[in-house]
Amino acid sequence: LQDPTDRLGCSPNSNFADIQNQPFFSSIDWVALEQKRVPPPFRPEETDEFSLIHFDPTFTNEEVCFTPDDPEIIRAIDQSEFDGFEYLNPLLIKTAETV
Repeated sequence: LQDPTDRLGCSPNSNFADIQNQPFFSSIDWVALEQKRVPPPFRPEETDEFSLIHFDPTFTNEEVCFTPDDPEIIRAIDQSEFDGFEYLNPLLIKTAETV
């Protein structure tokens, strides 16, 4: 669709009601869903937090490689967009605590 306001859920007047009123979603209890009282239709098997059983081996068997940071690209980015932003990877913190 060319006009975003013609898309389901994007009307400035009805917004999310467009989705709620679609016949496809008629069986959904929206209040129960919002209150997280609706059981999920699929609950994946939990083995451990690093399990890859639900990912295609095509991807999990790929060699891990990081994209090197190009200093010229980094210099060209307006770093002020990141002022006040801080991120610490929880896995690194966990690893540091066990050392």
